[in-house]
Amino acid sequence: MKKLLALILVLGIVLSGCSSNSASETVETVALLPQEDPTSATLSPEEELPTEEAAFGLSYMPQYGLNPFTCAATINRSLFSLLYESLFVVTHDFTASPVLCKSVESSSDGTFYRFTLLENAKFSDGTPLTAEDVKASILAAQKSAMYKERLEDITSLYVPESKVLEITLSTSYENFALLLDIPVVKASTVEADRPIGTGPYRLQGQALVRNSNWWGETHGVLTCDRIALSVAQDSNDLRSQFEFGSTDLIYCDPNSTAAVGYRCDYEVWEAPTTVMHYLGFNLYSGWFINEEFRSTVTYAIDRDTFVNEIYGGFAQATPLPCSPSSPYHDDQLAEDHDYAPGKFKEALNATGILTDPQYDGHEGRFLVCLDDPARVKLADRICKVLTDAGLRLTVVALERAQFEAALESHNFDLYLGEVRLTASFNLSEFFMKYGDLQFGSISNTGLVTLCTEALANSGSYSELHRQVLDFAPICPIVFKSYAIYVTRGKITNNSPGVDLVFHDSLQARSLSDAYGLNREE
Repeated sequence: MKKLLALILVLGIVLSGCSSNSASETVETVALLPQEDPTSATLSPEEELPTEEAAFGLSYMPQYGLNPFTCAATINRSLFSLLYESLFVVTHDFTASPVLCKSVESSSDGTFYRFTLLENAKFSDGTPLTAEDVKASILAAQKSAMYKERLEDITSLYVPESKVLEITLSTSYENFALLLDIPVVKASTVEADRPIGTGPYRLQGQALVRNSNWWGETHGVLTCDRIALSVAQDSNDLRSQFEFGSTDLIYCDPNSTAAVGYRCDYEVWEAPTTVMHYLGFNLYSGWFINEEFRSTVTYAIDRDTFVNEIYGGFAQATPLPCSPSSPYHDDQLAEDHDYAPGKFKEALNATGILTDPQYDGHEGRFLVCLDDPARVKLADRICKVLTDAGLRLTVVALERAQFEAALESHNFDLYLGEVRLTASFNLSEFFMKYGDLQFGSISNTGLVTLCTEALANSGSYSELHRQVLDFAPICPIVFKSYAIYVTRGKITNNSPGVDLVFHDSLQARSLSDAYGLNREE
């Protein structure tokens, strides 16, 4: 989605590595790598640089490295869709589009997949892509905070032929391809700071240059032969480089805690994410033991207003635990459970919560992590709605360690959480016993079963979401968006996907193209 703006930008530079292990706050603005002398990670010349002026410029922060399995900075990850490719990418509408995968076969129960690679795909050093490289990349991803959670169901990786990789799973997946947007690098370089990839560009000194060994045709988004790289040490450097023209693109979370403001003329693309902001309830004690009451809270949340006034338009509102852009999203179900203040007031009175003597004198605690001022503001707004309705509720903003401790000890009535889900929107960790997102005693074997059924058959998502709304252990608010700011007129035809800055949808293949008639029955 493209937006045109020309005033003050808000720049958030760091994408945290997120995993469900820190479910309440899974997107942190912290580095995953040790802090070293930034100059030690700058790009060393591989050959003499071209003398012509670069037609496009990008910034990067060397202290975070350029290894896609360990790098946590969004500004660096903007380079990755030029340097590295994956078996599939997740597009803006949360569908899987094949890239390095020529064809795929799967068992009827969705526990076995056989991927055949493109015959002509090569790395930038001229060596051919093999299934061993893909296997090594997946193994590296299994150790990565960025990717490991999504790969836990892999039980075996087998290479029967040089261009074939077979994957066996412990759980049925109808759309396992959605989880395989993992960068593929040359096996011998998986731990390198600058792994070798198969993308349309390669590193050369302080620049990216056209990869003469690239298997693809002309890139539809960037057509220049050379992209200059500018070293940035902090957000002020990034701002200066973009404002004064040495950099032509900034990829960021515009609502992050690392945000800074700046002025320039630009275009901006909205990039989708799977980062969900939601309310979590304590089902162990307090008002929210009452299931009927929990299920009414969704009607009190004016999500569209929050998107505009708190997120600056960079979020998508939905009462469902699934992005509105995903094919799994049931628009009618979402509409039926969206903001309806009259319905909320009527349903709240029907529960009898406000007059129930067991809650006399109860003072509710609404937890929010102090690290994110925007979420504190959101919590304050939601708290006002609920207190105006008659609840005695106070926002308690805590530092991260104290926030997580309060969640673990059930010392809350509700909390405002943030989590990065997979592109398959797997909710199992919320509901399984000892799940990483299991706060407030919300374990529910029935919902775990529905999660498993949804992964196996996408037609089951609607019923899963309906049951989540009825039981209401959580109340989704929005899915965040990231921003791609670009010097006006520098690129066209861009259709950013999930963690995919440069994507030409006009040249993309569909998943059905890869499956063809090869799906096993």
